[in-house]
Amino acid sequence: MRILPLLACALIAVIGAGCGGGRSEASPGANGAAPAGTLYDRVMAAKKLRVGVKADTPPFGMRRGEAWTGFDLDIAHAVARQLGVDLELVAVTSRDRDDQLVAGTVDIVIASYTITRFREREIDFTIPYFADGQALLVPVDSPVGSYLDLAGKRVGTVKGSTSSFYLKQVAPDAKPVVVADFDALIAGLRAGTVDAITSDRLILLGLTRLAPDRAQFRLAGDPFTVEPYGIALPQDQSRLRDALNAALMAIWEDGTWRTIADTWFGPGATYAGDVSFTMSLVPK
Repeated sequence: MRILPLLACALIAVIGAGCGGGRSEASPGANGAAPAGTLYDRVMAAKKLRVGVKADTPPFGMRRGEAWTGFDLDIAHAVARQLGVDLELVAVTSRDRDDQLVAGTVDIVIASYTITRFREREIDFTIPYFADGQALLVPVDSPVGSYLDLAGKRVGTVKGSTSSFYLKQVAPDAKPVVVADFDALIAGLRAGTVDAITSDRLILLGLTRLAPDRAQFRLAGDPFTVEPYGIALPQDQSRLRDALNAALMAIWEDGTWRTIADTWFGPGATYAGDVSFTMSLVPK
């Protein structure tokens, strides 16, 4: 009679449940709490998507009082309309966005988030919805002409970004100065505590475009990396990822993406700049 529980367990394992279970979209998370269905199910049931966005990164995410604006914010609203859900916006930074995602504070992150294989060990991404490249911002009278001139120079980067990693690759003799956020990044350049700062090109332009002292700074050289931005979400949530991918492709096909991009980066826009990006589509 004692073998009956073992036989029952084996039978359950065969049909897919298992005594101890395998991972699935509905499996308990790292904290042991059993979620009620997949993340997609919970978002659609609540009709609300909690989105991590930046508040300090023009032109992608900015917050002034209760008003949120930026390219990423417009993408978030467009995606939510495709899904038929409302948005709950949560401020994230480069250094804490993956932590908030893994902890479940947010459902997804749309925050100038470069897709990398290293990051995909912990989180998942949609297809790219934008791409930029890492560049340098320096004082207008700086001798730095490109990353080739950074040996011995103090170069500011933001904690949690890809900038520090790539800086070590292209300028191993530079002296990285890692700061908490983008406000501290541009403040360091103004104060002269760094000789240059590095981030994605449009972010660097955004940090100075509306500043009264913008003529005191210039970009040094061309971008030296490719930074594809994706929507980040927890691992093993394929149904939500598929829905987000479908939403991104829909806003590309119906012209919404182009309208958003022209609003922020087109001729005459506050943050006008060369944007060359084509979304990778798959057949319907």
